[in-house]
Amino acid sequence: MNQKLEIIEHYFKLSDLASSDRQALIAITNLFSNNAVVEGANGVIADNPTKITSFFENFFKDNQELRHLCRINPNSDEYKTEWVVAGRKKDGKLFALHGFDKYQFNKQNKISFLKVEISK
Repeated sequence: MNQKLEIIEHYFKLSDLASSDRQALIAITNLFSNNAVVEGANGVIADNPTKITSFFENFFKDNQELRHLCRINPNSDEYKTEWVVAGRKKDGKLFALHGFDKYQFNKQNKISFLKVEISK
């Protein structure tokens, strides 16, 4: 399997664990390059390692439990992933969302760009 596809699959598996597993959270942030940019569906843009770590810490603090399914569509330069997630917020409320992620990678196969979009 293509290494970039494996990284994206690993990202989603870690996302299901990171709310309660600090090592999974650290592993997610280690998937990103030092100059990566993350554009969250909430409009937050994280453009350095400290902001990316903070972005994911806040996300997994607010979302206490997550279960993802995804389908990856590789392209030569950009990988688009369709996903669905069911989850439980910090306040106990349940939710389900459908959306898309767009990924770009650097030459070392680190994620250099991630844009998260939620379907309306």
